[in-house]
Amino acid sequence: MKSTVIPAPRRSGRPYVLRAAPVLSALLLAGVVGCGGGDAAAPPDLSAPPTNVRWVPFQGVSLPHSDQGPTAQTDGAATGFEQTPTGAGVAAMVHAVRLAIADDGQWSNIVAREVVPGPAKDEWAVNRVQLSISGPADPVYAPRLLGYRITEYSDQRAAVDVYSEYSDSSRAVNHTTVEWFARDWRLRLPDPKSTTRPIDPVTELPSDTVKVEAPK
Repeated sequence: MKSTVIPAPRRSGRPYVLRAAPVLSALLLAGVVGCGGGDAAAPPDLSAPPTNVRWVPFQGVSLPHSDQGPTAQTDGAATGFEQTPTGAGVAAMVHAVRLAIADDGQWSNIVAREVVPGPAKDEWAVNRVQLSISGPADPVYAPRLLGYRITEYSDQRAAVDVYSEYSDSSRAVNHTTVEWFARDWRLRLPDPKSTTRPIDPVTELPSDTVKVEAPK
């Protein structure tokens, strides 16, 4: 699968048999000459907004549904996101909120289908069992989504900052990561040992934020 990464180091190849080097060099030279007039692949557009956005309520919070996903809701889990920067951005918004406010009958299906397996997922599930959420999110604490900003992207992984506003007009950014797993974007929860803050207060949105603003 071809991948474009921003930023991304490249690893060079090396011939596996020394005596094949002259032949390999000739082939590489021919390839360079033959491709000399071609255009380099354009980098992915990290600022492309989702299209045909609809706002669907979940637990008292409006979540975006668009041409880039989600395309299905099964047993409470939202799945089916386009493998593009826009699909990754929408997936980050949807997964982060759904996981945070899912009730006791929803969260196990959501974490199974919207989160990348691993120690972080397991620890989150252990902690979630000890809580109880039986109804919609309290309007005082319910987030209103404002948009997202992709800070790193490849067709396998994206770092996405998700911006929200609260009832007291305060704003916050949720630093998330989504990965392409089982042919869909899923949320990668932070390493349990990480000391990095997953959420920070903000006063203004960066100028390159892709605005996907929920209705008030």
